[in-house]
Amino acid sequence: MASLLFRSLPGGVIAVAASIILTAHGFAAAEPVVITGQMVPSMIGTPIQRLRMTDPTGVSIPFQVDEVTEVGEYVCDKGEDANPEQGNGLLDREDEIVFLWEDALRETAGTGPEKDQAISIAIRRGRESRTVYLHDNPSIELSSVEYIAYNHDRELIETPWFYAQFGHERFHFTRAGVRPPGEVGYVDLTHELRIWIYLKALWGLLPVQFDEENLVCMVKRYKVGPIRLIRRGDFHLKLGFLKGSHAAVNQICYPQVVGVPVFVHMPFRFGNFFRDAFIEMTPVISAQGKKYAFTVPKHLVTIPLGSPEPVDTLIPAVPNNGFMSVHNGTTGYGWVLQTTMPDSLLGGSGYLLNRPSSRSGIAECGFRLSINDLPRGDYLITNWVMFSSDGPAGLLDAARGIENNARIIINGKRSFSNRFTRVRTQNR
Repeated sequence: MASLLFRSLPGGVIAVAASIILTAHGFAAAEPVVITGQMVPSMIGTPIQRLRMTDPTGVSIPFQVDEVTEVGEYVCDKGEDANPEQGNGLLDREDEIVFLWEDALRETAGTGPEKDQAISIAIRRGRESRTVYLHDNPSIELSSVEYIAYNHDRELIETPWFYAQFGHERFHFTRAGVRPPGEVGYVDLTHELRIWIYLKALWGLLPVQFDEENLVCMVKRYKVGPIRLIRRGDFHLKLGFLKGSHAAVNQICYPQVVGVPVFVHMPFRFGNFFRDAFIEMTPVISAQGKKYAFTVPKHLVTIPLGSPEPVDTLIPAVPNNGFMSVHNGTTGYGWVLQTTMPDSLLGGSGYLLNRPSSRSGIAECGFRLSINDLPRGDYLITNWVMFSSDGPAGLLDAARGIENNARIIINGKRSFSNRFTRVRTQNR
């Protein structure tokens, strides 16, 4: 279990000091676990304030319940456009209950609740299984552990694994850092997320270029709990003479994983009007990343970032469902892109590395997603970023949790998949 101490440091930077008390289950990857009300039907209609969650020994663990409206929007109680009135305070079928794999325990003989009719929730990852219990019992004291600290005025989130500073009216971060194991502060690993959109309009005659300044996301409501932060944004593209697309975007930040799903509406066949189109997303690595390396394990790529030798390369590969990372053997981040765009139409895509960066960094590394003759329709692009203080093994472990959801077994009978990768964002 991790108990967190948040304290201010000079310069207004908030750091997270995490004192880790190793229990019998160790310090595993903090994989989020999400179940819905329909998985626990006997609890439907229960006032949310009555719900409690414990491990098999009876110790309360941190969790949160997020209400979901009939049209699939999260109920967020903070911000200028908060919508608490759209929730009823009761557990409904689509409402989500969230906790961490790390806080569950292996169940042993003689453990488990004795005084109430709790629901057992077993989580299976490979050969390992852990269990928590869901109670309708407000007399059980809530856990005091909180993994998320968020300052909306500063648009700054901190967890034991990372911090990220969101850009104002942006869907992405302007700086982010990772926390080495055993240290109080962070390594300011990235300056910003560089985004470049390039396409040729008028049947390939007119080149058009945009950057992250043209991707506007206005966050008007949010909800922060001990397990995750939900920032609901109105997203649109500011593309000059082109009519911008509009969508709703949810930035969902867990202690070790961040997911940003974005819907793209294509009102016409892309190839009828545009050519040679691609979008690049490349975090800019700061000078503190000199001892880090860019890796794409599937393609046996490992390139040190601190070398003075210039590099400008595109590793040809469709990055959909691929994994890349930046780490120093102990600390770093990984990235998984998931899109519903057909791989057959993503030729020319690949992983990018520029060293040095054109934006006052030592390097920029990420991916290029090329788009070829995309049919009319709606498409989803989700970027998953995971953090680890357990080196590349921890990053790969977190990535596997995204690609292969754990199994959820309710009361030893009903089986479901972990819903934490489910997208609630609605296109508008």
